Amino acid sequence: MSKPVTFKEVAELAGVSTQTVSRVTNGGKGVKPDTLKRVQEAIDELGYVPNKGAQLLVRKKAKIVGVISLEMTLQGASSIVAGIRVESEKAGYSMSLTVSDSKEENLETAIKELKSQQVEAILINLPVSKEVSEKLVEKYKRIPFLFIDVPSEAKVNQVSADHYEGARRMIELMLAQGRRKFALLNGPSHSHAANLRRQAWENEIKKADAELIINVEGDWSAESGYIEATKLLLKPQKIDTLLVANDQMALGALRACNEQNIAVPQQIAVTGFDDTLNSEYFNPPLTTIRQDFKEIGKQAVQNILTHLVHKEEISKQVIPIELIERQSTMIVQKEANSVKKIEDLLQEIQRLLPNV
Repeated sequence: MSKPVTFKEVAELAGVSTQTVSRVTNGGKGVKPDTLKRVQEAIDELGYVPNKGAQLLVRKKAKIVGVISLEMTLQGASSIVAGIRVESEKAGYSMSLTVSDSKEENLETAIKELKSQQVEAILINLPVSKEVSEKLVEKYKRIPFLFIDVPSEAKVNQVSADHYEGARRMIELMLAQGRRKFALLNGPSHSHAANLRRQAWENEIKKADAELIINVEGDWSAESGYIEATKLLLKPQKIDTLLVANDQMALGALRACNEQNIAVPQQIAVTGFDDTLNSEYFNPPLTTIRQDFKEIGKQAVQNILTHLVHKEEISKQVIPIELIERQSTMIVQKEANSVKKIEDLLQEIQRLLPNV
């Protein structure tokens, strides 16, 4: 029977210290990407198997916050997790992240994985129903939970942006511009955040006696925004506004408009929600609702750690939003006024010219 490969052998092959190998096998925090790659290649080449018992001893000494999140390819999700990580480290906690979806059985698997790491609390950054969220809290009573996309009536700790108010303010702006024919490109219906945005849009359209031409659903990705916008733009009924539930889907929608030679904002205004990192560099720059993802992550950590210490009653916090107006929308009335001013000016010039 061959001898087990040691830390020292891996370190020698990778040209690093044994402490660096230890950090890599315990998550790689603070290790440069090129060093991480070298160590991982050495581990693979030598067939090194980490000592799980030793890793657990290390974890027992650490304070860990567990996070279950949507895919990190979604900018909103990754920004919230970044906020959680920063605030956790400030409080002396490390963060353990697992990616999942909203299916109850997959959530259970993720929770059990985090429990095995002896986390002190779990933050869930994906859509969870009222029933499932309350069931999880009841089932795992020894671990405090906090949810970021859950119905407000759920009796669980929660932090979220003011999704309804953000959507309401956006359509208020569009109506003030004189826009009357709306299409909605919403997020997935299992998302409480998406449902709040849709409710606000539909309520305001109805109150204004405007027209809701079509309502479609994407999955938050730019690809789904492109596909759904392409389909709705090919329909015979014309719209003057496309309200989109997040910036990434709006990016796909802008490409669909461009490919169909639809001028934004002259023919159709396109709006987003989130104000993610690159939305001001879209073509045209995107009018959107800014939600402070890092603040959401920060408050989530602060609230759950407060709950850990004081065992307070359920905490529900709503983070304010901000309307960011850019070139993907325009004030229709201003354009009309400009045309009228030009017409008046031409008439005045004609009046002043001598008769010929």
